[in-house]
Amino acid sequence: MSQIAVCLLDARPAARFAARELSHYLARMTGQAVVVSREKKHDPSRAALWLGLLKDFGETPTVADPRWDDEVLIDVGSDGGVVAGSNPRSILLGVYRYLTELGCRWLWPGKRGEIVPHISGPLPPVRLQETPSYRYRGVCIEGAVSFEHVRDMIDWLPKLGFNTYFIQFREAYNFF
Repeated sequence: MSQIAVCLLDARPAARFAARELSHYLARMTGQAVVVSREKKHDPSRAALWLGLLKDFGETPTVADPRWDDEVLIDVGSDGGVVAGSNPRSILLGVYRYLTELGCRWLWPGKRGEIVPHISGPLPPVRLQETPSYRYRGVCIEGAVSFEHVRDMIDWLPKLGFNTYFIQFREAYNFF
């Protein structure tokens, strides 16, 4: 059994979560072990999937404010490549965008809404650079919800490229 290397260049929580999610889904898709390591500098000669900020790869964000605006760059071939974002949240969005290109689908919140295909052989090439049309992309709860519903929504929304989840009024007590 071979393994897939994932190298993480950003240590912030959203980036670490992105690496865990990529590892989880690639292992399910390929049946291979996925090893995540924290690296200080990009080494393009190393066959790995590299996760980090655009600037970690010598790229300049094209968005107005990289702290608030999301931009994703994916340049992956059969020997690995780069999944980068303008901020740590964008790294996570880039991972989900990459997995979507590989065939993953998240139809509704929760594990039962996932479609995770099997991939045999090398990972297919994916090359894209995207900036969402809107800074804020989200959902507002309305009506009765449970903790499980809110948890599953928060997990599901970034998989679809959303970056916001909020309550209808100032206080959510009435909805639970």
